[in-house]
Amino acid sequence: MNTPFLYETLATDKQFFGRKDELEKIKSITNTSNNLLIYSKRRFGKSSLIKEFIRQNNDTLSIYTDIYNITSEKDFANILLKAITQAQSGSITQIIKRLSKMFTRATFEIVFDATSGKSKISPTVKDIDFESAIDDLFNALFEMSKKQKIILVMDEFQQISLIKNVKIDAILRKYMQENYNISYIFLGSKRHTLTELFKYKSPLYEMATHLELGCIKNEDFINYIQKHLLISESLILYLIDIAKCETKLIQHISHILYISHKKKNITKLDIDNTLKEIILSKDVSYSMVYDSFTLSKKKAFKILTNYNDYFKQDILNKYSISKQALLSAFNSLFKDEIIDKDSKWFIPDRTFELWGKYKFSDKDYFT
Repeated sequence: MNTPFLYETLATDKQFFGRKDELEKIKSITNTSNNLLIYSKRRFGKSSLIKEFIRQNNDTLSIYTDIYNITSEKDFANILLKAITQAQSGSITQIIKRLSKMFTRATFEIVFDATSGKSKISPTVKDIDFESAIDDLFNALFEMSKKQKIILVMDEFQQISLIKNVKIDAILRKYMQENYNISYIFLGSKRHTLTELFKYKSPLYEMATHLELGCIKNEDFINYIQKHLLISESLILYLIDIAKCETKLIQHISHILYISHKKKNITKLDIDNTLKEIILSKDVSYSMVYDSFTLSKKKAFKILTNYNDYFKQDILNKYSISKQALLSAFNSLFKDEIIDKDSKWFIPDRTFELWGKYKFSDKDYFT
């Protein structure tokens, strides 16, 4: 069944809404071939935003890479080469001929894709050292940029910090300093890891304008949701509040309501029951994560999901944990990227947080 509320896949042009200011900000920065770092909490729609920007700016050669799964510098080079190849237009023969002239350290072959039933190009970086491969890739990009503006997007960019034997950020800086018609956009959600790559004295310091992605405007949520559901403005605001503005969770709840209440007036109880349904569906996976915690981490997670003043003595006494031990557990969960911190500690996955409230609260969270 088609749904206007996508929550597991990126929004298409028809399902994308809001973010007008952010789209204009990205365009103003890339128009002058400057660079951008976009970060936010998880599930706030960074990838959908940048995909929509690419759709709206088809006069540029936009190269999108998702480097979430890299485990080596060779993975990084191959993903970049594949993205450059996929961004090309023309027949397969034309693309291979064009790319073969520009790349001296890569091979291109035609393979059959069983999924699509069509032929496609399979590019591979030759078995050479990483810096030579990257040099080949960027020289090709520089050549392309003489004819057309290029936007190179690197999603989940914080993953380069996992590669310890090569300083990918320092290598990238060398090419980014070249005065070519290229804008670099970096996306990421693991904020503390990402900001480390752009902090003072790091290779990428001051190499990109920072844009923190906040909530989609309430009015944009209201306008879009009311196009498809019979729901009051006040209940949409309640939905936004209970989801803490997390776009994916709002879309997930709206999707279920769309299927079950498409032509019915929606009530607060409908929203609460739908949220409870989502939380219970994730009980097994979340329980596995929770069961992997040490005892002190379990206590810290319970406290953080249910209390704002988590260092109050009566709370510490209730869970038989000292302030120092609780802080140590918070820091450990932070390193594991289970929790995060701005002015206070928080759980970035709102559904996981609500699961904790439902599972460990003294009262039924949904009553």
